[in-house]
Amino acid sequence: MRDEKRLIARIGQGDRKAFEELLDAYEARVYRLGLRFTGNVPDAEDITQEIFLAVYRSIGGFQGNSALGTWIYRVAMNHCLDYRRKRKLETLPLDEEISLATQDWRDDPAASADKRELAERVEAAINRLSPAHRDVIVLHELQGLTYQEVAATLNLPVGTVKSRLSNAFKRLRDLLGGYVYEGRGV
Repeated sequence: MRDEKRLIARIGQGDRKAFEELLDAYEARVYRLGLRFTGNVPDAEDITQEIFLAVYRSIGGFQGNSALGTWIYRVAMNHCLDYRRKRKLETLPLDEEISLATQDWRDDPAASADKRELAERVEAAINRLSPAHRDVIVLHELQGLTYQEVAATLNLPVGTVKSRLSNAFKRLRDLLGGYVYEGRGV
């Protein structure tokens, strides 16, 4: 926390290296969030740039009531939600994210095909969730935020986040109930 305050102070003084440190720490995660909301690389790059421009412009107003990362996610989520409202686009297909993790499908084509099928079914199920449920799934499960970070990002009580996650998982289980992957039900 003390390091965050120092970093923020350095950025406020115009220290370019300090802002580069902030970018190094958060850019990849913010970009992935933007990619999920935009569905394409050029728009994700644009929204990431807009997010960090907004962070730079408003970092002086950061109160320190939450972690710096939580505040940055809140700024990012606001931009992503605005993007979704303006464009009404779907998120990045989960199979693209899974395929990024698989270096070469030729190493195991059967496993790659199974993963792609699973990803398509999960993505379709996630897209059938309400935006409120989809947002908590994306932030908690796909972006790895804690309950508290999701709550701060979405400006919700922690209990609401937990409730939405629980309801979203119930809905996903219903939607995926008949699907079997590697001999196990999803």
